[in-house]
Amino acid sequence: MGILLAAEEGFNPLAVEPGLYVWTTIAFLTVFFVLAKKVFPKLEEGLADREAKIKEEIEKAEATKAEAEEVLADYKERVAAARDESSRMLEEARQSAETVRKDLIERAEGDARLIVDKARKQLAGERERILGALEGQLAEWSTTIAGQILQKELSTESHRELVESFIRDIQEREAAKS
Repeated sequence: MGILLAAEEGFNPLAVEPGLYVWTTIAFLTVFFVLAKKVFPKLEEGLADREAKIKEEIEKAEATKAEAEEVLADYKERVAAARDESSRMLEEARQSAETVRKDLIERAEGDARLIVDKARKQLAGERERILGALEGQLAEWSTTIAGQILQKELSTESHRELVESFIRDIQEREAAKS
């Protein structure tokens, strides 16, 4: 009759029936007990294994990170050392180039002094030769003039004519040489 009433009234899922309530509780407790004894321990073991693997992976990641940081630090040290070395080499090259430049300048100045001294000596020699030649020429002219003067007794007028004649002779000789 209870079932007929339910059919007549319609099915109400929220209606509490004491017999169904007891059997549902017994089935729930049985399933829960089986799950607690058989499934939950394996589930907890799986979760513990998973947690251990995750911890292990985290530790590996941290170790890899630490190793990467060490490699990065080593790389940075090497780069800094390479920069220092290249800076040192550049400075040495600059100093070497400056030394070579100074040496070249000193040599060039020394060579220039030698050339100037040689030119001065040549000029002095040429000057002495020219002065010697002029002195010889003057001596020759003086001798010629004296000879001409001695051959004639000169008046002021004849003396002037003699000098002009001598100058013309010298100019003609020089023109003939050129």
